[in-house]
Amino acid sequence: MSAPTSETRSKLLAAAERILVQRGITGLSVRKVGETAGLNPTLVTYHFGSLGALLEQLRDRNLGPILAAWEGLDQLDGLDAVLRGWIAPLLMPAAFTEGGRALVVIDEIAAHGEGDLRAGVVAAMLDFSRSLRALMLTYCPALDEPEMRARLRFISAAALGPPPRGRGMLGVGVEDEFEYLVRFAHAALRE
Repeated sequence: MSAPTSETRSKLLAAAERILVQRGITGLSVRKVGETAGLNPTLVTYHFGSLGALLEQLRDRNLGPILAAWEGLDQLDGLDAVLRGWIAPLLMPAAFTEGGRALVVIDEIAAHGEGDLRAGVVAAMLDFSRSLRALMLTYCPALDEPEMRARLRFISAAALGPPPRGRGMLGVGVEDEFEYLVRFAHAALRE
């Protein structure tokens, strides 16, 4: 007996995400997704229509919770609260891959995705980064907009981490990594 449709879709999504986290988007193919899921590769096309449509689902399942967590960031009081509200979602787990990060999935799609897939991530992140910069400038008036943009980018890169990016810091819990990153962000925003 075959797996129910939603279970099959979830297995395919989980397999594709695992490949993205471990090998990057260049390691992704219909055949690889099927093999990793332990299913017939043609099920990717059957359930999603294309590999691109499957990636859109992964994008939405990983980006959506981050964007939702950032809503209301401008309602927080004080630099520390805003930094914590911004950084915590950057460390969110991937939708399906235990130990993986949603940010890694999103970064792979933004860096190597094509067309609307990539454009969707880039547009959402650009919109958010503009509002974040404006908010942060109220707490760091000595910095101008270009320097604030650069510093926030460096903090984001620190959250993403060096390659290989599939996991957080080895030997460090998520809570400790979060606190280290918040302290780093405070230091990075000092004049």
